[in-house]
Amino acid sequence: MFIRNCLTPKDEIITVTPETEAPELVRILSEKGLESIPVVDEKGYFLGITGYGHLLKSALERSDGDWSRLKVKDALHTMDPLTINHDFEETLPVIVRHPFVPVVSEDGFTFLGIVKISDIEAVLADTYGHALPGIRFLLAVVLDIPHELEQILDAVRAFDVNIISVVTFDAGDAAARRILLKVSPTPHGETIRQHLEEKGFRVLSMKEKEAVAK
Repeated sequence: MFIRNCLTPKDEIITVTPETEAPELVRILSEKGLESIPVVDEKGYFLGITGYGHLLKSALERSDGDWSRLKVKDALHTMDPLTINHDFEETLPVIVRHPFVPVVSEDGFTFLGIVKISDIEAVLADTYGHALPGIRFLLAVVLDIPHELEQILDAVRAFDVNIISVVTFDAGDAAARRILLKVSPTPHGETIRQHLEEKGFRVLSMKEKEAVAK
């Protein structure tokens, strides 16, 4: 999945310029209920972000402390944007440090929009099948089993269930893996557990999940 699939385009968000005066910045942030905002110049190039925290820091650094005389360029926080063709997962290390992920075109400068926390949350929820009812198995693989996916499919094949999601990740040890398997509701959950264990998977947990209201 690419960033372009979860982008909020620039036409739908508010931006400021480096020359925007501090009182105007505060007014925009207050009226729109924002904490920070992208900064874009007259060429449409992304320069960074600014907000209440950046403005306060710049005001404290002034000898007179008069924030009203500041402009956005005085309270600009630079950061590296992602390009429109970056993969979705590259938004994750950015969003843990910043309020949104700025996105630019392939030229590396032209501002196209942002990826919001809510966009990332929605993608992750879909990836895990969070809103769908089913049975969730957390599997452990101490050593990589050859053809892991094939082994999982074989374990559930006889029960006429749909696989909602399969997510695999490291467990903090190079020799250990975790696999999160979610299948559609079935009365055969315990039998599927036994089949998975026979295939060499250790079933750490099995939980039945109801549908989540959106």
